[in-house]
Amino acid sequence: MTFKNTSKTKTLAIWMVVVPMLLGVLYYTVFAADRYVSSAQAVVRQAGSESSAPMPGLALMIAGGVNPSSREETLYLREYITSIDMLKVLQKDLNWNDHYNQQALDPLYWLSKNAPQEDVLNFYRRVVQARYDETTGLLTVEVQALTPEFAEQALQAILHESERFVDELSHNMALEQLRFANEQMDLARENYSAKQQEMIDFQNNNELLNAQASAESRATIIGTLEAELTKERANLKALLSTLSSSTPQVRQQRVRITALEQQLDAEKRTLTSNAKAGGKLNTIAAKYRDIEIAVGIAEQSYKTSVVAVETARIEAGKKIRSLVKIVTPNMPQEAVYPTRVYNLATLFIVLLLIYGITAFVLATIEDHRD
Repeated sequence: MTFKNTSKTKTLAIWMVVVPMLLGVLYYTVFAADRYVSSAQAVVRQAGSESSAPMPGLALMIAGGVNPSSREETLYLREYITSIDMLKVLQKDLNWNDHYNQQALDPLYWLSKNAPQEDVLNFYRRVVQARYDETTGLLTVEVQALTPEFAEQALQAILHESERFVDELSHNMALEQLRFANEQMDLARENYSAKQQEMIDFQNNNELLNAQASAESRATIIGTLEAELTKERANLKALLSTLSSSTPQVRQQRVRITALEQQLDAEKRTLTSNAKAGGKLNTIAAKYRDIEIAVGIAEQSYKTSVVAVETARIEAGKKIRSLVKIVTPNMPQEAVYPTRVYNLATLFIVLLLIYGITAFVLATIEDHRD
């Protein structure tokens, strides 16, 4: 029984450890393709940010060492680098697919010419990686290729397209904000011009430059006439107390009072009766006041929109971003992948663990049978 168990253990070890290890050694020594890695580091920075005043140490720690807007756009760039759009650019400029389907020995890194787009994208994301460092705000881009020249060329193309993407993204955001501000200013200017024309037409139709001022002037004249009439009536009473009503002084005073009463009636009719244009002066003044208020509101709105456009221009300048290359793409000298010794050692340890667990389970089952 012991000999039988020993034989089973050896057979299990052969199939679970030796055979997989031999296959692993065969793959890594014969079939595994060398992959060269070119890497670069970049960051999206605000235009002119290098000339701005430095933040205090605590503020820099709170901000994480990078402007929040630049962080957001750097994350956008990371997603774009690993997207199908970037893959199409590389395919157009470098025939990206052809580079990886030229070798057929390594089945894990071989790309079929007829592979569907989804498979090509998954393969692309295996060999092109973009990692964002939250602490430094740097975006690290790595490209694995079968030759060092292609690795560098592909990374150069990715960074070039990334610069275009960042410029277009920031410019579009800035131009959209500025366009909206200009549209609002144009609308405010048109409204202001329309209100001004409405006031001019109203003045022409009523033959009054300022109906409000005219009404106030009429009211002032009426007040003055009423005060003078009251004074002259008081003088008449004083004369009648000492003179006869037929005396020349009394008759002259009455004529003066009659003239004032007639003038006062005429001024009141001018203020409240129908004017030449068909409206009462007080009514015309009220309408003129409404138009004047509307013109003032339109003018203030136009002034505000002009200020908003200038503010939008300043903000648009602040939104401009650029891609700054911290570490430029390098020409790799030797293959980084695959790490044969490390992978084989890891495989051997994993196989031993699986073998140990399997042997323990089988031994437990045999003990229970006995």
